[in-house]
Amino acid sequence: MTMNSLGLLLFRVSVSGIMILEHGLGKLSNPESFIENVTKMGLPFPNIMAYLAISAETVFPVLIILGLLARISALIAGINMMVAAFVIHMTIFGDPFSKYELAVLYMISFLFIAIVGPGGWTAQKLFGGN
Repeated sequence: MTMNSLGLLLFRVSVSGIMILEHGLGKLSNPESFIENVTKMGLPFPNIMAYLAISAETVFPVLIILGLLARISALIAGINMMVAAFVIHMTIFGDPFSKYELAVLYMISFLFIAIVGPGGWTAQKLFGGN
């Protein structure tokens, strides 16, 4: 494998791991509180929206780390961060950019993975897949 594959592995594990630890696990451990917050924001279908966000911050990053369905998982996670940045922070809360720059960085990072792919070091390739 190439240094590019090593770089992509490090990038995938770092971005996705931090997403899970700092954002996903808290929501996953107390989804009722997150659903309540989503309801207060006035979003449609708050239960569905909350569980989509929880999945985009836990399940899909795990798939990205493993390199399984990485492009579609990264696209979903990137779209989730786009909604967090531009719908929740910018539009609903009216936050300054400094409050949602991290969501924008996550969005760019996940969309980068969706575009370039997971690289050569993936669980799929480790076990003989393409």
